[in-house]
Amino acid sequence: MAASDFFNNTSDLKVYVPDVSVSTPIDVYEYAFRSPENKLINLIGQDVYNQLKAYYGEIDHEDDAILDAGIKLIQGAIGNLVGYNIFIFDAKERNTNNSMYKYQEDQQLQAYLNGANDELGRLLTHLDANTEKYVNWEETTLFKTRQSQIIKTYTEFGTYYYIDESAYFFSKIVFLMKEITADKINPIIGSFGELDAEEDATIIEKVKQTLAYLTVAMSLRRFDFIEIPKTIRNNVSDEKSRTIRTSGMEGSAVARVASDIEMKGTNYLLELDRMMEKKLTGSLDVPEDIQTEDDNFYLQT
Repeated sequence: MAASDFFNNTSDLKVYVPDVSVSTPIDVYEYAFRSPENKLINLIGQDVYNQLKAYYGEIDHEDDAILDAGIKLIQGAIGNLVGYNIFIFDAKERNTNNSMYKYQEDQQLQAYLNGANDELGRLLTHLDANTEKYVNWEETTLFKTRQSQIIKTYTEFGTYYYIDESAYFFSKIVFLMKEITADKINPIIGSFGELDAEEDATIIEKVKQTLAYLTVAMSLRRFDFIEIPKTIRNNVSDEKSRTIRTSGMEGSAVARVASDIEMKGTNYLLELDRMMEKKLTGSLDVPEDIQTEDDNFYLQT
């Protein structure tokens, strides 16, 4: 059994992992390929994965520019993830030789992860642009779940909360959006599909704004900080940023940022509730404890 489905030798891997030696057999790194290739299967589906695997493995196949592009993207994603795994595996040797400072190691790990996430995002965009070419892509759980959400694309999500135009990060938060919609949005609005695009345009915008903020807040609590888009990681005050970098209090700082974003999302949710009340009853009773200067929240009627 080959060590990898998309790399025949270490020379190919070295494109993404410069520190590997071309004289080292690819089989030595079999341990580093398992989780990345499983990650790809879970993301794009077994059928698409098998289609690209078979195309890559064919010696004499008719060239296909679309599949060739898919191979390059999947190699980029897997290569960076393998580099991440190898770097972690070699930590003991680096510590023995004192060859790198901790901040340098963190930077290298982040670079591999950023590279992988970029390639995964480009792969998803590529699949979406070529649905007729890829086997059962439109039948995957991810594709169907995205299509059923209130916010369906990473570009639209970015208009409410910027996520570095990351199609891959959007694929990770799709399931958080589904949870938040069911638990917090639907109890207020009922069915989103029943809102009128023209008559309820303001409500629709508030729904999407609320959903985006609550989703980002939840992602900060559910995901490892290193997996969050750079813009969100940097969306903190100078004091909080210094706390993350220098004192080891990353968890506390992230929790504070998540709470700040969630508070805004919750305020939007309260405003949405009042908007729906006005829509259904024709009147709006604004409680004093909501419309207060201290809370920095004012309901527009």
